[in-house]
Amino acid sequence: ERLQSSSHQSDPSWQEADQRFTALKTQLQQLTEPGSAAPSAAAVASAPAPATPPPAVASASTAPALASGQRVQVKKLIRDITAARERLVGDGPSPFQDAQEVSARQKRLKQFEEALARYPQLDDPDVQTARAAYEQLRQALSAEFQRAREQLAQLGDAQQRLATIEANSRTYPVPAVLTVPFTQADAAAWADAAGKARTVAEHNLKELQAIAPLAYLPNNPGTPQTGAPYDAQDVDRLQRNSQAALQQLQQGYEQMAADLTSRLTQIENDVLTRFRVDPSGERAWIYLRKESVAEADRTFADALAQARSAVFLEESLGRDASAAKAVIAKIEQARQAFTDNRSAALSASRLPEAKSRNKEMLAIAKKIVENPKYEFGEYGPIVLTTGEVVERERKDSEIEIDDADITLSGELKMSGTQTTWTYKWKEFKFAVPLKEAGTDDWHVWWITAKNFSSGGSRTPLNTWVSGEATQGNRILRKNF
Repeated sequence: ERLQSSSHQSDPSWQEADQRFTALKTQLQQLTEPGSAAPSAAAVASAPAPATPPPAVASASTAPALASGQRVQVKKLIRDITAARERLVGDGPSPFQDAQEVSARQKRLKQFEEALARYPQLDDPDVQTARAAYEQLRQALSAEFQRAREQLAQLGDAQQRLATIEANSRTYPVPAVLTVPFTQADAAAWADAAGKARTVAEHNLKELQAIAPLAYLPNNPGTPQTGAPYDAQDVDRLQRNSQAALQQLQQGYEQMAADLTSRLTQIENDVLTRFRVDPSGERAWIYLRKESVAEADRTFADALAQARSAVFLEESLGRDASAAKAVIAKIEQARQAFTDNRSAALSASRLPEAKSRNKEMLAIAKKIVENPKYEFGEYGPIVLTTGEVVERERKDSEIEIDDADITLSGELKMSGTQTTWTYKWKEFKFAVPLKEAGTDDWHVWWITAKNFSSGGSRTPLNTWVSGEATQGNRILRKNF
């Protein structure tokens, strides 16, 4: 009413406003008539879009020309539709794998359709451009949705596949490096665990290489452990973990192999030469003393355990173990040589030559050996290794601090009592074979007999006692 009552109807601005009013009125009338509403766009994810743009609400012949404001809106609509189409990538994982993304694109397409329906000027170039842009968008959305469907068909359930990959990597971890020496069972268990871990890591990498180019996995702030879906960062993490597992497996084997190779070299340079001693020479005691024999037994046993570890490792992995087997053969030969030399040295073992046959000294030695206090046990011939009794003397001091003080100059001053003991004694030495309790083995013992005339408060005086007693070489009973 205000428009029709205006006194400026000849003015161009009034004529333009009247034209827009007439077009709006016609459009409203068309919308209120049955069957005249524009059809809605089909969902991109469920059916192809219409083959033609949405129908106009009025025929081109009856629709008024676009007003300037409408033209601005149509041009903006063209830009929006074009931008929406250009945002479709067309390669890589399709966002249309996400149902929410499909729904959002369908909603936006519907909004463009409704916007186009407001412009029935089919002969207008801008309207035609807008409708063509809409059709291009609709076709692009349809193609993108089809691409997403094809990717999903290839992928299956990507989230489940990723969860399985992670679960398998935890179920079959890289085994820890074995500590040398280890048993055949240890090596077999390591090889089995390493083989499974390698198979899983290689399979996981293959799976991830198939998933990564196809699966749409937008990043999210959560983690799968807290219930969030796997995203592209998780795929990268799983790939790194699988590659790291393969590297750790190789490094673990190389570390053990290098360690064992170093040990085998040390065995050849040290163990195989350590006990090559002439059984009739000055160092024949190596074969006769209990401690040195025990050391040799331990050394050979440790060397064999290490060399066998190398064999176990290589054979469990199906590799050549000939080098380690050759070292084992050398160790066995060295151990047998030691046993043979020990027998030869034992056969040649004798008591020392007597330096004296003094009956009084022999009687004293016999009394010491038979003293139950020392528990020497069964003994053989006593041999004096010194020609006579000698006298010796030694002084020992002990200071008992009664007081300690710091002077003004910072010096520490202590006072107390010093007690000095003078030890005087007579001594001689003898050797005697003693039988080791519970065995048939005899060893030569070297004993010092002592008789103190003065000493400390706990020193036995004026009686012959056993001083230092040292176990020596083994000797056969028949060689006494």
